[in-house]
This record gives sequence, C-alpha cells and structure tokens, in this order.
Amino acid sequence: MGGILMHRDIARLVQGVSVFAITALLSSAAIAADVTKQRLENADGDPDNWITWGQNYSSHRFSRLAQINRNNVGNLKVAFSMPLTNSLDGIPTNTGNLEMTPLVDDGALYLNSAFGLHYKIDVSRGNSAKVVWRTDLQVNKETEKRHYVRGMAMWGDNVYSNMVDGRVASVLRSTGEVAWEKQIARTKLGYTNLPGGPNEQHFIIGEFFSAAPIAVEGKILVGQSGGDWGTRGWLAAVDATNGNELWRSYTIPAPGEPGHETWKDTNNAWRTGGGSLWTTGSYDAQQRVTIWGTANPVPMFDPSFRPGDNLYTNSVMAWDIDTGKVKWFFQYTPNESWDFDEQGVHLLYDAEIGGKSQKVVGHFGRNGFFYQLDRTNGQFINANQYTYDLNWTAGIDPKTGKPLEYDPGKLVQTYLPTTRVDRGRGQVLFCPHFLGGVRWQPTAYSPSTKTVYGAGHEGCSSISTAPEAPVGPAGGNPKGPGAVFQAQGTNSPTAPGAYTAGSITAIDVTTGKQVAKVRLAYPNLSGVTVTAGGLVFTGNADGWVVAYDDRTLAPLWSFFAGNAFKAPPISYAVGGKQYIAIVAGGGAVSDKDRGTLERDAQLWVFSL
Repeated sequence: MGGILMHRDIARLVQGVSVFAITALLSSAAIAADVTKQRLENADGDPDNWITWGQNYSSHRFSRLAQINRNNVGNLKVAFSMPLTNSLDGIPTNTGNLEMTPLVDDGALYLNSAFGLHYKIDVSRGNSAKVVWRTDLQVNKETEKRHYVRGMAMWGDNVYSNMVDGRVASVLRSTGEVAWEKQIARTKLGYTNLPGGPNEQHFIIGEFFSAAPIAVEGKILVGQSGGDWGTRGWLAAVDATNGNELWRSYTIPAPGEPGHETWKDTNNAWRTGGGSLWTTGSYDAQQRVTIWGTANPVPMFDPSFRPGDNLYTNSVMAWDIDTGKVKWFFQYTPNESWDFDEQGVHLLYDAEIGGKSQKVVGHFGRNGFFYQLDRTNGQFINANQYTYDLNWTAGIDPKTGKPLEYDPGKLVQTYLPTTRVDRGRGQVLFCPHFLGGVRWQPTAYSPSTKTVYGAGHEGCSSISTAPEAPVGPAGGNPKGPGAVFQAQGTNSPTAPGAYTAGSITAIDVTTGKQVAKVRLAYPNLSGVTVTAGGLVFTGNADGWVVAYDDRTLAPLWSFFAGNAFKAPPISYAVGGKQYIAIVAGGGAVSDKDRGTLERDAQLWVFSL
C-alpha cells in the first residue's frame, strides 16, 4: 500500500517519513496529462477516462465504450475488488453513505470519503490495484454529524474536494500533497448573517458541503448543502490555484435583491430560508453558465411561516461563471411543503421536440414529474408524471409549467388541500414519498437512444406536522438546534397508504414520455450510468449490481456483492479493455428483508 499523508497546517509527516521522501518513492508512478479546459469540454471524445463528476459537463453519464454490450454482458466478471480501509471510521453503524463517484485518468482512479480520506489507486494492471497514496485531511469525526460526500473535481495536476466541515482543498495528483485548503462554508451557523449582523446562533449543523465540486476554466464551483438546518443556500467559485473565493451568489435573496418580494412574512424567514445546492450542477460552455437545482424552503413542512413563492427554492438556476450573476431561473413548485427538493441533476442535451430543435435542460423532479426546459432562458417546454403514485396536484399547466392549482394571488398555496402539508394539519398522506422520486441520485442521458434514465424512490409518505410555528428571537433566528427547522413534521412509515419502493424510469426526450420502467423492491440510492453498449448500470440497496437493457430495462446481468450500494457506477478503459467500477458500503441496511449485508467500504471493478 502507498504512503498515508496526514495533513494539518504545519506538519505533513507519515510515521516519520517526510513528504519529500514519499514523493521520491512515487516518482515512478505514471503522471497523467493535465486536466484542461479543452479536455473537460471534450470529455465525450475521451471515453477511456472519467474526469468530471457527471462524465461530461452536461452530466450525461454516458460512456461511449461499447466493448461490454447487450450480447456479452452475461460474461461480466469481477476484475478485482479492493477494501477502502478506514473510509467508514467514526461513522455510526446505522448511518453514513459512500456516495462518491470515482474519477479515472490514465490508469489512475481517485476517490474521497466523508471524513477527508483521499485516494489515488493504480488500476492500470486491469486485474489488480494498488494504492499509490492516501491523504487524510482529518475531518473531525467527533463533531461532524454529516457522513457523506459525493466526489471530487480535476483541474491541472490537482484533484479538488469540498468536505463536510466546510473546507475546500486541492491535492496534487502526482504526490498526494495538499496544495492548499480554505474554510469556505461556516459549519456552525444556524443561519447566515447579513454582513455586520449582530447575532450568530451556533448549532450542531449549519453550512456544509456534500455535492462534488466541478472545475470550470480555473474556477472550482462549490454548492452549500445545509439549507435544511436553517441556512441560506449559495453557490461559490474559488480560484483553483490558491482557493481564494472569487464570487458567491445566494439562492435566497436578501432585502433589496430581485426575488426578495416573494418572502412575504414578518418573520424574516429568508434568513433561514434553505434553498441549498447539494447535488452537482452542469455547465453549458457555449453560454458560459453553470446550471444547478435548488432545494426546498425552510421550515420544510410549514408554508404558513414563509408565505409567498419563496424564490429561489425548488428551482433551477443558471449562473454566469465569470460574475456569479443569475442569468435565468425556473421555479418548479412555489411555496412547496412536501420536502420536494429540486436540487437533483439537471441534464443538458439537444432534442427535436414538436418538430423544433431545442437546447434542453431535463430534470427528474423529486415532486414526481419529469421536466424539459429551454436551457438558454429557462422557458418551460413540457412535463410528465414519471412516479407510480402522485396526489399532491392534478397536474402541470402545459403553458406555465406550474402546478394546475397554483394561484399567484395567494400568499400560502393550497394545491390539493387534502394532501397539502402545513402547520397543525395532523396526519397527511401524500405521494410521491417525501424522498421522491429522484433525489440526488445521478441520472443519465443516452444520445444513442435519445432517452434519459432516472433511478430513485417510489412511495407515499404520511406526515404529522407540529402544531406551532418554529418561533425564535427577533430576526428570524430559530430557537434551539437548526434541526427544529428541518423536523417540523413526523414521518409515519407504517401509516395506512404509506410505503417505499424503488424504480428505474426511461423517458424519450422527443416526447417527454415514459418508454420503459422497472419496479424495484427497495429505493435505488445509487443512480445510473448508461453505455454505448446498450446497457444501464446501477447498484441496489440490497447488495446487487445490475445491468439493464437500455431499450426495455429488462435485467441482463447481476452480481451480488454483499454490500449496500449508494454510489453511482462509472466506466473506463485501460489497455483497450473496458471496466465498470462502483463503490459499495455504509448506509442503513436494517430492513429484515434485505438480510445481513456487509457494511465494509469496497471498490468493485468488473470486466469481460
């Protein structure tokens, strides 16, 4: 195994061996070409490597490798597996998710874990692997209560990660040395102050990072993920060379900013308004905008506390990458109250819709609808239901894209009153489940089939809401831990009508309608990757890796790994041979029907 680099500000020593000695030991390792603007913008032309979270800037997760295909996938075998030592250390046995997308460049695989471990693994041999270096950025396991990160970015000779403790770091790919680290998010804030504000309430959980960053033209884009704990969401760009913050744009507008008029309360609810960004965005290089989805307003189950449309929550937003200015937005569900975050993946593709060629952003909404918008201006194109059950609205207005019951004159929307969650409503059954639909799970687009694929939850939730508003001191500062703003409702999973399951859905982008669907016994937490070989790969919570036919979603191959999967698969090639890789382990697997699964962190790699 390679050296383990323990990092703090002054010393970087490993059992008495200096970084310089370790660097000398590693000098024989292959050094890949720098990751550049040209390489990232042309990632589709380099299918042997996987150099950004979504495979390309458009988040397609489409591998152009076709050596593994429908005809021979039945012969897929384990090429090798490797334990990711200590990746779950300090994480409670019933929580903690390994959700990271590995990156691969020139026979080297890179990944990170929740508490700051960063790996470079030599996978060039094909049938075995070797850790080149392992760097520990030492996230405090005693104080940090979040147990998941979703990957890294590459730029130049560095990998970049944002961690749950609010740091952003740059690590040299060649040596594992930490080039720089900066504290960007304020993890102990229960809300984000106005500049010069007099009060700071310290909570267990505040601002943090979970979404993988993306690298764009020398900038590392990071999204603040802690909206549910009484913070305002924001997107920031930091300089890849030194970590200096270049710009920051909030998703909840302050007084005097466009959109603030949609927060019509007297509680200053905007201060704790949510709208976080906890799934990695996409980048349109032609328009020079980055496109991200935003999460729910907060408190999530109390729309009466925050009357108005609550911009820019439950929205998709496009930011100019040079200035951080918002170019356009579209809000899916104004004044939402079911925890239907819309921060999930936004796919960018061109499609022929209604006889017209359009530049599209497609999104599997957590609210149960698949949306297509014009990605040049955010204008609505179409939406169709994709979940089995949906009862919170009668449908989507084909002209506006808003729920049919939406009334711009109302301060608090009612939608379908019998399924509307609000303060003191008692038990309310609504569908889809408050977890979706598709949450953060990566979706995929195949240019071969002109089809998008989404994996996630199916089900209905029964929520009982708190009888009183989360009233706190003046200024909208919540009383007690930030969790009070998150948990204004109690989920009753055994109530009549409540259930959870999973599915994978395929939708034709020319029509926006479903062409195939497969029901799963458990929610899919892994997401999907599609290949030119006509296959859709995923990992399931019951320990199986599965390949489906991309036309019918009929299962063609499966392998029982014995670990629960919450991380998405990728595909890469070394020496002319295609591989499928996926990380397993962690997560709550207490459901008796799932049997006893190993919790160990493991990298699995398959080939013919």
